[in-house]
Amino acid sequence: MSDYRALLLTDVVDSTKLSERLGNEAMAEVWTTHDRVARDLLREFGGREIDKTDGMLLMFDHAADAVDYALAYHRALAALSVPLSARAGLHVGPVILRENSAADVALGAKPLEVEGLAKPTAARVMAIARGGQLLLTEAAREALGKSRLRLVCHGHWLMKGLGEPIELFEAGEYESSFVPPVDGEKAQRVVRSGERWLPVDELPNNLPQQATTFIGRERELREVKDLLGRTRLLTLLGMGGLGKTRLSLQAAAELRHLFSDGTWFVDLAPLRDASLVVSEAAQVLGVREEPGRPLLETLCAFLKSRQVMLVLDNCEHVTEVVGRLTAAVLRAAPQVQILASSREALHVPGEQVYPVLPLPQPALDDDLPRLRESTAVRLFVERVRLQRPGFQLTENDAPTVAELVRRLEGIPLAIELAAARARMMSLVDINSRLKNRYKLLTGGGKVLLERQQTLRALVDWSYDLLHDHERLLLARLSVFAGGFDMAAAEQVCGTEPMAPEDVLDLLGALSDKSLLMLDEQDFVTRYRMLETIRDYAREKLEQFGEGGAIRARHCAHFFGVAKAVRDGLNGPEQAESIRRGEADLDNLRAAIALALQGGADSFLAVKYAVALQGFWTLRGYVSEGRQVVRAALALDTVTASELAQAHALYVGASLAYCQSDHVEAQRMLERCLELRRTLGDELSVAGTLSTLSMARLLAGDVDGAAATELEALEIFRRLGERRGQALGLLHLAQVAVFRGADEDARGLLAECLDLAHAIENREIEGECELILGEIAYEAGDPVAAGNHLKRSLVVCSDAGDKRGEANATWWLGKISLASGDLATARRRLETARRAFEAFEMCEALLDCLEDLAAVELAEGKPERAARIAGSCVRSRERLQIARAPRRQRRWAAKEQEIRSASGPDVFAAAWQEGQADGLAGTYREEKLAIA
Repeated sequence: MSDYRALLLTDVVDSTKLSERLGNEAMAEVWTTHDRVARDLLREFGGREIDKTDGMLLMFDHAADAVDYALAYHRALAALSVPLSARAGLHVGPVILRENSAADVALGAKPLEVEGLAKPTAARVMAIARGGQLLLTEAAREALGKSRLRLVCHGHWLMKGLGEPIELFEAGEYESSFVPPVDGEKAQRVVRSGERWLPVDELPNNLPQQATTFIGRERELREVKDLLGRTRLLTLLGMGGLGKTRLSLQAAAELRHLFSDGTWFVDLAPLRDASLVVSEAAQVLGVREEPGRPLLETLCAFLKSRQVMLVLDNCEHVTEVVGRLTAAVLRAAPQVQILASSREALHVPGEQVYPVLPLPQPALDDDLPRLRESTAVRLFVERVRLQRPGFQLTENDAPTVAELVRRLEGIPLAIELAAARARMMSLVDINSRLKNRYKLLTGGGKVLLERQQTLRALVDWSYDLLHDHERLLLARLSVFAGGFDMAAAEQVCGTEPMAPEDVLDLLGALSDKSLLMLDEQDFVTRYRMLETIRDYAREKLEQFGEGGAIRARHCAHFFGVAKAVRDGLNGPEQAESIRRGEADLDNLRAAIALALQGGADSFLAVKYAVALQGFWTLRGYVSEGRQVVRAALALDTVTASELAQAHALYVGASLAYCQSDHVEAQRMLERCLELRRTLGDELSVAGTLSTLSMARLLAGDVDGAAATELEALEIFRRLGERRGQALGLLHLAQVAVFRGADEDARGLLAECLDLAHAIENREIEGECELILGEIAYEAGDPVAAGNHLKRSLVVCSDAGDKRGEANATWWLGKISLASGDLATARRRLETARRAFEAFEMCEALLDCLEDLAAVELAEGKPERAARIAGSCVRSRERLQIARAPRRQRRWAAKEQEIRSASGPDVFAAAWQEGQADGLAGTYREEKLAIA
């Protein structure tokens, strides 16, 4: 017969190591003391001992008694002359009790034995606890009822031998550390996503990996995590150098399990233009702007039903825009939490601020044990060990370290900078130099807080220790945003009085002094500065009188980078070019901003736009590129130059076309065409006509598209421009397919393929195979269609054409759908959807989503199909994207099928919900559909 009991398992940790250190005889005395203390407490709290090894299996009638015993047990072990630490796990459940006879006990049996699942469950919970920790199952927490104790939830854990995850809680008093349990082979933290449990490590996030341990902010970390349980917007406030970023990243990492849709870090420090704040957040989240709809509105719609944490870092220089962003997100998305760091509050309703103060300073007369407990001293010692691995804090060093840390006033950045000197200086020398520096600064101005004066004094001290060329290089490096590589440093900074070849050694020297940080990514070394150091270095650059000249060199250098990225996008080095563009994106932005502001040749703004058009398109920065073009077109120097205007208009139109904004694309192309006809550049005229043809086709102007492309093709033929001819034939084939004239299209494509092979243009070849596959599909020949589409996929993959790969994958998904292979269809269509979303290919994205709606219908989910379909139809109306006639007929039939399958009332409600959400809702619904 079973009965409910509270089973508590304890286990003394590291007992083997302790035994090796003390010896067997002394350890036997430790165990005797342990057993006496444990059993005395057991009588006090009314428990019963069931089994004994390094710990105990104990049974209680009430969960509250078990918890009180465990906490008293932890305190008693910590107070022993030889302190011990034990882990404890508590579960309440049905047990089977078997009392053994006196004869069995005499033969070695236990007086009472416990059987049932409750015992192994408690054992597995105990096995993942840390020393000094008491973990409870959900059943134990419920049995505990109301308690004066603090209970902290550690989420759900999947443990070996148990079929379903268990929610774990930690019980403790207010001084407890509440660290997470041990995540390893025995157990793994999981979260629910739809109908599945996912390991926390698989949750999406972009949190930077930290190279050093988190030290000195344990109390603040607990308080921040506690506040995030009670507020949706928490802003960490404090001056630079206090570790706000590190604290926010640690808190976000430890709370990841609460956000099934991801934890996302948005670093705003590199931004100099406040208008880019929303686009930076949207880019991190993978949200793309929709024409005719503000990006902030799209972002809020995207987040509306998601469980997300946003970590907005370094907000102080863009607080107004960040405030508007956070207020809008908090209103629209009830499951989103925001953790910000700033030097001033955002002043948003509902904002909770948390001041980050310097670390507590030790007293000069603290003894060695107390110093070792000081958070500031611990941080200093651990960072010194990075320079001198064998370093130990001793009685001899203690006074020096205490004085040094007090002078640094508990500022983590200051402590780390001082510790970095330990590689080449003794602690006494470091202390002496700090002492002299601060004496010189005691009579300084009182505008800055003393802590800020101290931090500046430390940076001054580090700066004064540099050689002349090191100082000059540090100042020049301040022009870089978001990091830089060796080549950039040499080109931008390697000018009189230093040579480019001097820069390598100088960078090493600055890195050794912790004034530069090294980032190793994909075997490429890049450098970056802390923002506090960069601000300081900018001041020095102006004092050198070189600000304008070095920024101009920076702008010129990164124009070369932009051109290299452009040239590498159409070949096997495409991936490397994209990596380079992403790595230097902040520098490219800074260079463009300088050109737009008149700090460099204003024509560079247009040249940058021309060079980066392909990169912006491939990487989803289309909206940002369009902003650059608009700003460039507003410059007097650009409007005064018909050539510059024409280039800017063409780029702007091409970007608008990518977002299916055909109205804007046509307007800009028509003006561009007018200018280029005036300039008499026939090749540019033909290129503009060819792009204009596709914009007109997208808008449904089939006759205008055909006439425009025929004019372009005639010019290309007259000039002998074979790539242009191939594109002209390809575009005319697309017009023919739109009309339903498939035989005409086949003839045009055959001629186009011959040209593509002759000029070895794999991109055009892949597009031809794609359209031939589409024609075969429409003709009801899935075998031929599949062959063409697979050839297109191979060709595009070889050419590095990711957009072409996405199109071929989408059409292969359509074939799988038509054949009834729903699993393959969903996999292919979802792969294509993600690519279309990333590339902001709105027309293809909507086509693909409509096919996914058909998959939902085929799987018996008409309500989901109706929501997706309604969202797509509304987005087509907003974007004014027309369907080809036969596609329109096919879609009308599919819409009627969805309506019939779902019923009029369900269809109307789902359709209306989808229409209200628009394109952002489409992303949400589709992701829900595949969960």
